[in-house]
Formats: sequence, structure tokens, C-alpha cells
Amino acid sequence: MIDTISRGALWLAALALPAPAMAQARSQCLTEREGEAVLLYLAPDLLSQAGRICAPVLPASAYLRRSGDLGRRYAAASADAWPAARVAIAKVAGPDVAPLLDSAFAAPAVSSLVAPLVASEIKAADCPQLDRILSLVAPLPPQNVAGIAVAFLQIANDRDRQSGRRSPLTICEAPNR
Repeated sequence: MIDTISRGALWLAALALPAPAMAQARSQCLTEREGEAVLLYLAPDLLSQAGRICAPVLPASAYLRRSGDLGRRYAAASADAWPAARVAIAKVAGPDVAPLLDSAFAAPAVSSLVAPLVASEIKAADCPQLDRILSLVAPLPPQNVAGIAVAFLQIANDRDRQSGRRSPLTICEAPNR
């Protein structure tokens, strides 16, 4: 289950970046807060895409089929997260992309491009587990869910470091707590 969640978090974070930035992203890391901001910003569109993909394969009683409230709850958090997400994306994408993110069109463009890319990674076989995960985290505040996703992303980053692989997007190592 950790692998599924961490893969999802990796897809989400990695695909939040423009493709040319991926090489630079490997050498950059985001703080926990920056990673959370990117995840919160993309959440409403990702939830919508997940619902679109999974609805045909899930029973009528499935959480994703009966709850539109989750996307609405994340919409406010998404709007609040955009300034920090913009800075995080600019940090990883580099100085050539940063000025483009200041445009009023950047926020909707980033989300409308990224969500379908991430959603293309969702397979029908993933839907029951995704539905369960979302139903379990639904009562939590969006910020907590983003924090959980970043924590799983950090686990995946640690595994990648130990195996000599490079993560497509790295969350900076947190100091020992």
C-alpha cells in the first residue's frame, strides 16, 4: 500500500513540472511545505480526473461515485496553495519558467495540463484501492492529507536513494526530529 501511495505521490509531484525541467528537478528538492503546496494546488483537478476514470469501474456505493464534496473542500485549499505552489514549481523548473508562472493564466494552465497527465497513470485496477484511500482521508483537513502524501513521497525518496535510483522529484531530507 505504501508503494501505491508513494507512486501516486511521485506521479503527482513529478508531473507537476514541465517536461524540460525534469533533469534539473533531479538535482533540486522541495521542502515539505513546498511539496504540500503543489499537492494541495493540484488536488481538485486530480480528484475530478480520478472520479472520471474510476466511476465506470466502481459500484454505485463507492466513495468516488457518490461524493462530489471532497473536490469542493479542496478547491479553497487549492486557491490558497497556489502562491506557494507557484514558487515551488518555479524553483524546480528554473529561471526560464519562473516568469511564465506569474501570469494570470498560469494557475489554470498548470492544473489543466498536469491533472490529465497524472490521471493517465490511474489504471482501472487501482480504482478500488484509490476509492478506499480517499474515503479514509476524506474527514481529514486537506493540509493533513497533503502532509501525509509528502511523507509517503519522502519514504519513496529514501528508498530511491538507498537503491541508487533518482526520484523524479525529491522532497528535501527533513532534519531528525
